[in-house]
Amino acid sequence: MEPLKEGHFYHIFNRGVNRTSIFFSHSDYKLFLKKYWFYMYIPCKTYCWCLLENHFHLLVKIREYQEQEQIFQKIKRIYKTGKFFGDHYECTKPFKAYTQFSHLFNSYTKSINTQRNRSGTLFESTFKRKKILDENHLLNVACYIHRNPIHHNIINSYNSYPFSSFIEILNMKNPLIEHENLIKRFGGKDNFLKAHEEFRLLLGSEFYLE
Repeated sequence: MEPLKEGHFYHIFNRGVNRTSIFFSHSDYKLFLKKYWFYMYIPCKTYCWCLLENHFHLLVKIREYQEQEQIFQKIKRIYKTGKFFGDHYECTKPFKAYTQFSHLFNSYTKSINTQRNRSGTLFESTFKRKKILDENHLLNVACYIHRNPIHHNIINSYNSYPFSSFIEILNMKNPLIEHENLIKRFGGKDNFLKAHEEFRLLLGSEFYLE
């Protein structure tokens, strides 16, 4: 399994055990995102994401420890206690992304089990990760992640799905997403939209990972 190394980009994805649901209502998607930012904002830069009924996809870059410390000091002054993992510490510790992902999945599973009077695991045992090899790979994965609801015949256009980062990236208002950086990598919003449309029309089924 590919280790999560500081300073590198990864496509992170996982699904429900035996392909069963991990999200049961609109509030579950919101709960997962809330927990995601709580546990993962300091160890990871998030470039895009998509949540579907029985799986999810993320494009992230693992922050180096020095950057973690800078982010910690910045947001500690802004957010109240309880807004993110570790904000009760006087100084941050090196957060390992793999451990933080485990915290995220365990916490979300406990919440769902309590709400739905169920027990046991919710996700497949080990989340999947693929290292991004180059800039072209990164752009393709971003398009792929946003295209998932179209591939699964949930919607027929990118901007009609509420549980992905596509609209938030275009709006450029969510400070937790690296929207400016991603848009710049595409060469601007027009190219971002053009690349996604080309990807929607041309992508073959062999690209799909889940």
